Amino acid sequence: MLGKIESALLYLMRLVMVVLVLFTLFNFALWSWGAAHKPSPDTAAEDMHKGRDWAALKISDEELKKITYSDFGYGDSSQVVHDDKLAADTAAVAAFAEVDALVRAAIERNPVQRKKLEDDNSERGLAPAQPLPALVEAMHAKERAGNDIAAMDAATAASAAAEAADGDGWEPQPTSIGEVLLNQTRSIISSYNYDAGRAFVLGAPAALKTLLADPQVQAGISKQTASIAVSNLLLNYNMVFSAKAGESDVQTATSGWLQRLIEPSNLLVFTVLLWSFVFLMMIVVFLRVERHLRAMSQDGKALAQRSS
Repeated sequence: MLGKIESALLYLMRLVMVVLVLFTLFNFALWSWGAAHKPSPDTAAEDMHKGRDWAALKISDEELKKITYSDFGYGDSSQVVHDDKLAADTAAVAAFAEVDALVRAAIERNPVQRKKLEDDNSERGLAPAQPLPALVEAMHAKERAGNDIAAMDAATAASAAAEAADGDGWEPQPTSIGEVLLNQTRSIISSYNYDAGRAFVLGAPAALKTLLADPQVQAGISKQTASIAVSNLLLNYNMVFSAKAGESDVQTATSGWLQRLIEPSNLLVFTVLLWSFVFLMMIVVFLRVERHLRAMSQDGKALAQRSS
């Protein structure tokens, strides 16, 4: 029985050793080929694009128009479409309203202290809450007016007249929580896609609810004006969301198990495994030889006793 187990173990180790040897040689061949054909830094960029069919390169009219329109002050049509989709999404509308309520409650926790802080810094606090559809329409109207040259000239003239009348034409505006959140959502959509922007909006209430319950965050908000507090809270949420989205992109771009398995850095691992099996096989062989020699010695003693 013991001999059969040793034979099976030796056969298995021989098979594994053959596989390891072939795989190690294959990996070493890949490493050698990569080292021999690695382009120099001077020609790496040129070799990367060698053989590319430049005549087949086409420029998208939409992409070119999107960049060019912004130079002339025209709005982004895709941005308008995404805004309208958000405004028609009941879940997004509810999330906007919840974020507004959470941030507003955190900022206006102490109304007397808040009013004094805003007055001391010549700020006007928070703007009244608006439902998302009304907010989108108001922002689109403002952006259309900003792109209207005649309206801009009239506004400039009115501002100059007001400045001449009282010596100071600048007047602070109240901060709209919904407008800041929509701008942050637009940046996410621009960086990724609409689904990412929707996820950003839907995840905002839970994230901000946890954050605003922190005593240190509450103390920090009480020392900042409404405009700074709203900007910091929603910008930080944007940064954390983008960082998480970036981690997902890296994980998605990771190569498959076969590509990771044949990396040259694994050559040492395979070599160590190979020699480990060699030593293990030698131990089993030595044990088998020792047992065989003992059997021969016993047979010799028995034969000597018979002959005597």
